[in-house]
Amino acid sequence: METLIAKNEARNRWYPQSVESYKMSIKIPYDTQENKRLNSNFAYSMQYIEYIEKQIKELKLSEVLLTMLYKSYIITGMGITEMLFVYLLKSTGNWNKTEWEEYSNFKANPIETDGVTIKAETKLYKKVPPYEMRMDLDSMIKRIEKKHILTIDHNIFPALKKLRELRNRVHLQTGRDAYDHDYNSIGFNEIQMMRRILYAILTTPEICNNAARFEFINASYTDGLQKE
Repeated sequence: METLIAKNEARNRWYPQSVESYKMSIKIPYDTQENKRLNSNFAYSMQYIEYIEKQIKELKLSEVLLTMLYKSYIITGMGITEMLFVYLLKSTGNWNKTEWEEYSNFKANPIETDGVTIKAETKLYKKVPPYEMRMDLDSMIKRIEKKHILTIDHNIFPALKKLRELRNRVHLQTGRDAYDHDYNSIGFNEIQMMRRILYAILTTPEICNNAARFEFINASYTDGLQKE
């Protein structure tokens, strides 16, 4: 970490693995603009994960600052998972599509029946060329699991769903009360869970070209096990 301090002017400054090496480490081809974008975003996010791991390993931080690093790690790790799932679902033809588009909408006037106000609404749809629908991460996880798209231990999926809920809570600020904040939600167990899941997904045969690129995640997870 000292090599990153500007005043030290270190000759052999630490850098994460190159963007190009990360792009080559996964099986997303450069055949469409969307895939090029996914490749680039994946590489940038992996460099950030690598940098967070270095901070966790080498800096003496307060519990609050360490928790904030854990939070950033989980948000970034789940973002990586989401972009890989987008590619997998689309490339295997499992992304949600529809060929129906809303054409017209008829609403009746409200009426009262048995003391309750009700109204009727009718929607008409027209047939159009198939187009992609929106899928949230929860839908992606369920589809990946149901269709067995990844060669992976299926015990990963319950933990992945927990991390999705945690990511949403800390990223979207959906806490329930004054004590349901990031500091109480995220700890060592959560980042260990993220490391285990991220490494497992990145090294599946459907995604991975070079598992050695991701070994630093597994090494951090293993070191963490020894500290428990």
